[in-house]
Amino acid sequence: MVGVLAAGISLMRLWLGNPRAITETLWAEDGLFPLCIHKADFVTCVSDPFAGYLLFLPRVLAWPVSVTSWESWALVANVLAAALAGLMAALVLVIARGAHLGWFVSVAIALLPVITPMAGLEALNSIGSSYMLLLFAATLAVLFRPDRGPGWTAVIAVVLLVTALTIPSTVVVLMVLGVQLLRGAVTKKTGLVWGTALVIGLAAQAAVALTATTRRPLQLTAESLNAWADSVPTSILTYWPGLSLGEYSFFTNFTLAPLPGTGWVIVALILVLGVWRLILGWRSLETNNSSIGLLLLSGLALGLIPSAIGYANNRYFVVPLLLWGAAGLVWLDPVIRRTRPWVLAGMTALVAAVWWPAIPASEYRSTPAPEWTAEVARVEAKCLADPAFVDRPIFSPFWPPNWGDGLNEPTHPNLPCTTVFRWLP
Repeated sequence: MVGVLAAGISLMRLWLGNPRAITETLWAEDGLFPLCIHKADFVTCVSDPFAGYLLFLPRVLAWPVSVTSWESWALVANVLAAALAGLMAALVLVIARGAHLGWFVSVAIALLPVITPMAGLEALNSIGSSYMLLLFAATLAVLFRPDRGPGWTAVIAVVLLVTALTIPSTVVVLMVLGVQLLRGAVTKKTGLVWGTALVIGLAAQAAVALTATTRRPLQLTAESLNAWADSVPTSILTYWPGLSLGEYSFFTNFTLAPLPGTGWVIVALILVLGVWRLILGWRSLETNNSSIGLLLLSGLALGLIPSAIGYANNRYFVVPLLLWGAAGLVWLDPVIRRTRPWVLAGMTALVAAVWWPAIPASEYRSTPAPEWTAEVARVEAKCLADPAFVDRPIFSPFWPPNWGDGLNEPTHPNLPCTTVFRWLP
């Protein structure tokens, strides 16, 4: 039921942003990867680097999109993305309940990826952003009472392997697993299985990163670090949509500015609180103190890695916000358990009211740019007029930039009309 609810919310937010989004918005890689399969083959595309690393799960899920008529790719991709969000919500619910968290907190944590305001800016209901769901679930899986028999160990090992093959930042999950082993929260046998899955996936990522034709630029500078730190409090404030941190006019004639370095102050507070909670519960497996600490620290690390090697982007703060939100809910769990149902209902209604302005997906995420069926008609008309033409379909949001000149074949938008003719009736 929670999985179905999560899938429905994911689609609903997209629809609220734009009623045409579900059938007309084919988002970036969600269209490029099925195109790759038609130009090459599934195995070639799964192993082809993207932005200098493997992106395994979105490549795998491109196959069921590719086998449908290309006019329906937008609809199929959006429904598939919602189904994945539902599946991961169900998994997270099982993980949270296995940690003996209350039902209210468990459901809230499971739904966080589809209800968090920040997700609606760009990441919501996108197969290409499925790594966020994986990182969230994988981190929780190694934190909360993980030893539940060989079947559960195998399931989580698969999740960890897929996560590592999908995003290099999974190295943070490996570090969390190491801490859990040191604490004795994970048995050596389970740790060996999970660690092996993570190492295999990360080794594949390293091999691809070192041999990719177009490598991801890695550059850690003071400017990129400051941009990351400045974005931390700004991102946290999205939990109250509309609040901002920066210089602003006050009653027209007055200007107020925040304390310089506010971002670093917030980062330091999260770091200290995370370390304190981790130490406080280091030897106790009966409390969630260490789990709260590791959620806070993991959020910092997972936000820092991509932001500090490039530039701050809203996508890089979705997973940290999810982990920090989960940490807050776990911390409040004992209080929530003692709270009367009518009080919880009132608090839920208040949060829903505060979040409602940000519940519809952003215009950037939900507006078809261009409409996919119109783009299909344009390409088909061009090919009928010139069978030797090689077109380049554009996906929302008018992506890829520069007509894909920064991409390499077969993951490139070049589409020979000979391929298009195979799709025509």
